[in-house]
Amino acid sequence: MERRTLLLVDAGHSTMEALSLRLRQMDFHVVRAKTADQATEALGDPRFMIGAVVIPPDLPVLDLERSLHVFRQVEPDRVPDLPIVAFGERPDADQRGRLRRAGVDYGLWTPIEDNTLRFQVNRALAGGGPTVTTRRAIRVPTNWPVVVRAGGREKPAKLYSVSARGGYLATPRPSMQRAVVHLTLPLPEGDLPVTGEVVATNVPGNLVKRNLPIGMAVRWSGLDLAEQDRIQTFVDERDDRLRL
Repeated sequence: MERRTLLLVDAGHSTMEALSLRLRQMDFHVVRAKTADQATEALGDPRFMIGAVVIPPDLPVLDLERSLHVFRQVEPDRVPDLPIVAFGERPDADQRGRLRRAGVDYGLWTPIEDNTLRFQVNRALAGGGPTVTTRRAIRVPTNWPVVVRAGGREKPAKLYSVSARGGYLATPRPSMQRAVVHLTLPLPEGDLPVTGEVVATNVPGNLVKRNLPIGMAVRWSGLDLAEQDRIQTFVDERDDRLRL
């Protein structure tokens, strides 16, 4: 599969230069354009497979909706519904509404830590994927230090993402598939101990997923409905904030 590129529309924002450096360090392929016109040229450049466009919330154009429509019409067959992401300080509700109406899909609001940045960018680049049909399937990024217990041993990890069905744990020593692990989710309303089964791993080697941290995907087991609802409440609130 052709690797997709992130197009950053600089528009004179120094924060975009810092963002470009962070994304490159995470092994994303990034190109930058200084103006909307240069961005349109890059979208039509056959050297790149642009998977998403990142703009500042105050992109200096006369008609934001028209400009974003032009972006999406350059190569509509290659990337249908090209995802547009706003990066910068979180605007007020009126400005976020303007961005939504113009066609912006996601927000990357500063300050933003690496887990959330990586997750949201991956989410945007997967913008042509299958539609989530149930709220309980929605995953959101987290940055929670946890202790994973498996086979009588403990190891530190970070919960990279979570849903009511499972989570992804970033750890340099992932457990093998089908291993049973135990950890505690530090939910805002109180800790929730959970048990899960490892269903996939991402480890160094030829098949490593470069845009994901080394770690393991876990599917929760044994949660009752009330416990699932506690996780889902957090997921819904987090997802709403990460969108516009």
